[in-house]
Amino acid sequence: MIYKNRTMPNILKALQALNKRLPRNHTKKNIIEKELYSSRAGYAGELELDTYMTDYNPTHPYALLNDLYLHINGVYFQIDSLLITPTAFIVIEVKNYAEKTVVTKNPIQFIKVYKNGDRKARPNVINEVNRKIQHLEKWLNKRNIQPHIEGLITFAQTNELSFESPNPGMKILSTDEAPAYLESLSTQSSTLNEESIHNIAIDLAKHHEEYNPFPLVARYGIKPSDIMPGVLCPSCLQLGMKWNREKWNCQCGHKGKVEHLHTIGEWFMLIQPTITNREFRYFTRLANQNVARTLLKKSGLQKLGEKRTSHYIQRKQSLI
Repeated sequence: MIYKNRTMPNILKALQALNKRLPRNHTKKNIIEKELYSSRAGYAGELELDTYMTDYNPTHPYALLNDLYLHINGVYFQIDSLLITPTAFIVIEVKNYAEKTVVTKNPIQFIKVYKNGDRKARPNVINEVNRKIQHLEKWLNKRNIQPHIEGLITFAQTNELSFESPNPGMKILSTDEAPAYLESLSTQSSTLNEESIHNIAIDLAKHHEEYNPFPLVARYGIKPSDIMPGVLCPSCLQLGMKWNREKWNCQCGHKGKVEHLHTIGEWFMLIQPTITNREFRYFTRLANQNVARTLLKKSGLQKLGEKRTSHYIQRKQSLI
């Protein structure tokens, strides 16, 4: 049973917004585009795994949690997918690389091989998964659970892989192979029954903490004034909708009343966690202060302060 579904990561949403609002000639444009490409590829690989995991249909009880963020001893760690079976917790890491990957031995390395033959070492994925296993073990130990945890690395089906060692130290498969492999794992020495699996999964989902990388201008050293303002049209995906006759109007013909909500969400992702009436008017290019006050009041934000000190923040339910 799936206890936590996968959703688009906040960092991917934020990078898309930042790339759209950053001028083409900006000095950080190339860096943002590369990170956006990597984030999109990673998410696509995870979605591919989800598609294949619909074939996972074991006879024993299980729990599956996707894109899980947990916190232990001041450390946040993320697990692409966590499978709980009667015998084990399986930490699944998903990779989606454009270039060929060669897994070497002595030492174990993940080598990126370019089309021209050049080679460059990637981060060791096995070490990455082992760190997550250690954090998860500590998290479970604090709840008096003594788990058996295994790691599984999956690569998107289109990725080219080559192994110099038949036993790199952790199971590595393509995403389409994962369901059959997971179903083949023995459950003879079961330590968790259906109720235990359910309770642990509920607790894990309850303690999931959404990753918050905001604001991105601070993260990438970008001046807030470099971010292009404007309300995004959901139809033509261009900035510059105008407020007229109680609606947002775009040159493409699209009209609507709530398009500013997305713009507010992007302000919080990119600029800062608070917004004033003046800042709202600047970022939406709205001239009328009273209209801005009305729209902010109806935006589901929490107002703090009065008069000149008044500003707005997001409630727990994010607008993003």
